[in-house]
Amino acid sequence: MLQQIRLSNFKGFRQGTIPLGRFTMLLGANAAGKSNVRDALRFLHGLSRGYALAEVLGEKWAEGGILQWKGLRGGTREAAFHGQSAFELGISIEAPSETGHEMHKLEYSVEVTVGHVPDAPRVSRESLYMDGTLVFDSHPAEESPKQLDGDHLVVRLRRGGRNRRLGAAMTFLSSRAVLAQIAEKDGVDHEVILEAVHYCLSALQRMHFFELSPDSMRAPSIPGQVSLGLRGENLSSVLMAICEHPKRKADLLEMVTQFAALELSDLAFPEDYSGKVLVHFVEASGLRVSAHSASAGLLRFLAIVAAILEPDRGRFYFFEELEHSIHPTRLKLLLDLIEKQCAAGAVQMAVTSHSAQLLGLASPSSRESAIIVHRRAGVPGAQTIRLIDLPDIHRVIETRGLGQPHACGWLHDAIEYLSTL
Repeated sequence: MLQQIRLSNFKGFRQGTIPLGRFTMLLGANAAGKSNVRDALRFLHGLSRGYALAEVLGEKWAEGGILQWKGLRGGTREAAFHGQSAFELGISIEAPSETGHEMHKLEYSVEVTVGHVPDAPRVSRESLYMDGTLVFDSHPAEESPKQLDGDHLVVRLRRGGRNRRLGAAMTFLSSRAVLAQIAEKDGVDHEVILEAVHYCLSALQRMHFFELSPDSMRAPSIPGQVSLGLRGENLSSVLMAICEHPKRKADLLEMVTQFAALELSDLAFPEDYSGKVLVHFVEASGLRVSAHSASAGLLRFLAIVAAILEPDRGRFYFFEELEHSIHPTRLKLLLDLIEKQCAAGAVQMAVTSHSAQLLGLASPSSRESAIIVHRRAGVPGAQTIRLIDLPDIHRVIETRGLGQPHACGWLHDAIEYLSTL
């Protein structure tokens, strides 16, 4: 589970620490900085996939001219806070051991220098600690290794094996994260190092950042494609895989019936000439409606449900504007499903939202994890505060709820009041 992300001189943040719960709502006005939190998590995700820094910040193309990775907004030029030449990201992760009998606490940090053209971005510092003990560190407090040049990063490894007195110093390319290179490096045979790197990579690689597109969700897909694409690709084949389990299919039919104005009796998946399937909604009257004619809101709802229930499920999901295209009277249904799955430990999710209704409908545990991203006049950079740390918040919840105070600007006023204390 991702527990906390730290941002230093990253995009609109001079400094920021965002705790992450099982379900984290990021609230705030337009351009407050909510999407920058998403960018920070995506950057770490890109590093974990082994991409070069230039590819993570820019783009990664596969053979045949297929876009494999969409870079961060603003690219290298806007990755660092105004006028800064470097940024740092850190993340705290709680990971179960291989046996599942104990939990490990991982602390990963990476500093990136983003010079001006023609200088390429470079890793200037990087470290990983497990349970408070060094795994690797380029600049440890003791016995810091001598750095060679800008194209390389030398890290000190954990003691053990052949290195009993002092951990070995090992050199890596600075164009990629050490975290992604270390498992590929000859000579790293320390079991604890490899284990810690595996835990960290696994947590960062199994993040998903969705930008759902109605056109992508309406496209047929081949049975066996059981992982939902980031734009909603493979929706029909993922739903088909879910429906192979009678209990899951019954639950899915019930949710769709509650969500849409349909008297639904079945979901069908007819094949086309190429063997691809497309979901059809079968009503009790026999009327069939395909995904081609389904509303964008219904498809978005199904995609979120499919992401949570898909057989090849990820660990962490990020959705921007969760309420987008969802009818206000159906938002509670979606929120209940998400909170249930997150509370059960099946998934972890973070969402951005402008919806006062979503906040008003959220459970007490979801409100505990809600974060407000905001900007204050005269203070450079985005700021964050936990919703529950606002003054008088518990009385407001008990007497007025949170939907109406959020809609009328009370949250903003409370933050401004705190700044005067």
